[in-house]
Amino acid sequence: MDALAKPIERVVEATEYFVRTPSLRLMHVATSNLLRNVILQHICATELLDANTAPFFVLEAPTEIGDDGWALRAIELRADWEELAVGAPPGSVKPLWPEQQGKAPLARFGLELGAALKVLPARATGLIIVLAPVWIRDAARFREDLSALLAERALSTARFIVVEEEAVEVRPLVERLGAAAEHIDARVDAAALRDEMNARLEAMKNTPPGATGPQLIGAAGPPVTPPTRKNAVPKLSAAEREAQAAALGIAPVLLDLDAMSELRILVIGAAGSMRDGQAPEAVRQQREARDFCERHGLHREAVVNELVLAGYVLQGGSPDRALGVFSDAKARALTHELTDLAVQAQMAMGSCLLVLKRSDDAATAYAEAGQLGANRGSPIIAIEAYRMCGQLLASKGRLEEAGTAFRRALDTAAHGGQEVTRNSTALEAARELAKLCRKHGLGAQADSLEAQAAAIEASLLAPPTDTHV
Repeated sequence: MDALAKPIERVVEATEYFVRTPSLRLMHVATSNLLRNVILQHICATELLDANTAPFFVLEAPTEIGDDGWALRAIELRADWEELAVGAPPGSVKPLWPEQQGKAPLARFGLELGAALKVLPARATGLIIVLAPVWIRDAARFREDLSALLAERALSTARFIVVEEEAVEVRPLVERLGAAAEHIDARVDAAALRDEMNARLEAMKNTPPGATGPQLIGAAGPPVTPPTRKNAVPKLSAAEREAQAAALGIAPVLLDLDAMSELRILVIGAAGSMRDGQAPEAVRQQREARDFCERHGLHREAVVNELVLAGYVLQGGSPDRALGVFSDAKARALTHELTDLAVQAQMAMGSCLLVLKRSDDAATAYAEAGQLGANRGSPIIAIEAYRMCGQLLASKGRLEEAGTAFRRALDTAAHGGQEVTRNSTALEAARELAKLCRKHGLGAQADSLEAQAAAIEASLLAPPTDTHV
């Protein structure tokens, strides 16, 4: 898959060159959402090269209109320093410096970064700051701020890698810096990727019986059944598959390579058809994939494929039909005690009802999803469901009911522990409930909720310590 591999290769090569070339102060990477996390992983892996003498800190705070994000990046910087100290030999990394207070956000970040550069470990020659904002909604300000940091003498041993999705907002700064900066285009060529996926799918369909290994997923290979190798494991009979599957506690079809190849072709083919705008064909193939899974006792896989099927129906412009399919998926999930999937199906029903402009019914659907998730061990989805319910009710002026929904979200987070809070939308729920309290003149409760929101926000940047099960 060159359309995916080539952009990654360009970033790997460029990052290795960057760490070996101190004269480069800035590397700008424009990539696609599909590759963002993979690109970040490869960039961070470069930190382990013998040639590298600078710790990597990854900061992902966004730049909003009216909020440049540097205050949050300063907190991220301190958190990364603490993590560096935890992973280093005892005494090799100095403890955190006193926090900078009473400064404008950019100035504060600059002071925090300068303080870090003064107490680097013995072998380190500087820091590499990977700025990977989840979004940049004020590009001009972000460029100006980054330019100011690069111009600061006290930060001369700090170097920056900026990772952007799709956009090239930082490109003008790269051009202005000349030889001190480099731009890497690591975006995916959508047309090339589509052609490669279609070619691979066609190769999978034409794979001869008995083929094994990469050829089963579309790699090149002979168009005829390969000869049996002397040391080849004999193909299992149906009875042998059932016996082995029973011993392993799995469905026998999972040991049937030909059958699993059939399922793989259906799922990939449906996704390709949907991508190419052929919704009816995508729905047909995805329905076959669901039926295949149900027919062979793959109950979780059947529900997952039914959820995808409903999504295709919805994207195809039939929200009423999609609502019915999501309802069927929920029923199937509950029948097989797959609670997490049942909650997801119920949440999706709320989204369908919103598309149908049935906001009251959608609020009820989200409330049911919250109750189902909270009662059956899916707290993260439950929190999101309660929060969505609260927002819908608030938009309808039903403030008291909205407050109840937001409170249930926070109660669910409180019972779930730190890990649930970190990975949910409890922060947004606390803020929305605080706003409602202020509207009702409940200042003390609003202050308490805003303090709770601040505590949640701080916990998002702290290392996880939760042991809640």
